Amino acid sequence: MAPTDTTVEIKPDATPAKRVTTPEPEYRLTFFDTPAVPVSLYREILASWREPKITVPQEYYRGEAALPATDMPDWYRDLPKQLKYAFQRPQDPVGAFNYAQEKKRALFGLLVAVLAAAGGWFALRERGVILGLIAGYVLGYLGATVAFKKRAYPPDVFRDYQLQPGSWLNSVLVHTVGLTILLLPFIMSRMATPVRASTKVEILDISPYLAELDAAAKKSGGGGGGGDRSPTPASKGAIPKFAKTQLAPPMAKIPNTNPIMPVQPSLLGPPDLKLPQMAMNMPWGDPQGVLGQASNGPGTGGGIGTGTGTGIGSGNGAGLGPGDTAGMGGGAYSVGGNVTAPVPIYKPEPAYSEEARKAKYQGTVVLLIVVDAQGNTTDARVVKPLGMGLDEKAVESVRTWKFKPALRSGVPVAVRVYVEVSFRLF
Repeated sequence: MAPTDTTVEIKPDATPAKRVTTPEPEYRLTFFDTPAVPVSLYREILASWREPKITVPQEYYRGEAALPATDMPDWYRDLPKQLKYAFQRPQDPVGAFNYAQEKKRALFGLLVAVLAAAGGWFALRERGVILGLIAGYVLGYLGATVAFKKRAYPPDVFRDYQLQPGSWLNSVLVHTVGLTILLLPFIMSRMATPVRASTKVEILDISPYLAELDAAAKKSGGGGGGGDRSPTPASKGAIPKFAKTQLAPPMAKIPNTNPIMPVQPSLLGPPDLKLPQMAMNMPWGDPQGVLGQASNGPGTGGGIGTGTGTGIGSGNGAGLGPGDTAGMGGGAYSVGGNVTAPVPIYKPEPAYSEEARKAKYQGTVVLLIVVDAQGNTTDARVVKPLGMGLDEKAVESVRTWKFKPALRSGVPVAVRVYVEVSFRLF
């Protein structure tokens, strides 16, 4: 619609009225070229990158206005309000009733605490006052809990959405399964790793058993052992004389103290064999035993010690010391005198038994072995068992060991030595 002329009437003092007409505004058309779709999309992407993705007004991140400074007050300034809110009396009926009951409980607990503190003063003085206050308040409050009961709030519409007790159990089970799945590869890798056992060879010292003979006639062999399966170690004591025929074995603990026909105990061996442990004024025992109550030791056969037979010591026979048969020369030699010790040159470490590995069982097995003149293990006997299948593993491994044989006057001989096999998880 075209604009119309506007007429203004001016009345000066001496001039006639004139008509003033405002010019008509001019309108111009401007044409814009519509860009192609890829160009328009490219421009939109650039614009999105230039404008930051924040929710504050543009004048703030463009620097046109400063952000208002806000700060929270110190915690201790709100402390009075928090205490006031904590001790504020609830407005609802159930809350007001429970608030009154809680006050009664606290007052009753304080009353009982004062009475208990007074009683504690007369009983224990200062310490009794403190104990009386603590114990009196706890007992008084517990008693008031029974006397002044609270009311429960009526169920609301959200009772079906409350946390159920079974949810805790389900959560524990889910987390346990999750942790097991995460740790299972690590556990399986540890189980697949072979467990190694450390070994140690201990040479037996039989110097207390050496006879008082000439050096050329010394023979450091063994001769016997015994015991009555006693749980306590063999007791320390003297040894009887050697005889060609043994009528009765020596015993540290005699089962029959009043026999019908007493017989002097003896060891089987040469009668002229003299030892420093022979003493008639001492009770019989193992020279390598322990001081204490009389005991025949854990061995078998009726003698004294850890071996088998009617002798004394850890051997098998009616003689003395480690070895076999009788006297001190039966069976394999023992290290001492002019007999050197064997040297292990090949000793593979035994494997752990499956039962002991699962139980994480550790310990040491002590074996008494015989090393022949060729350096092979010909006999292995468990002296200190460990159980859990580790004894069998130790014997199985020690039988494969190789030694540099022991020498007697430069000649290889069979000897008997103790071997410790330690099983440690690492």
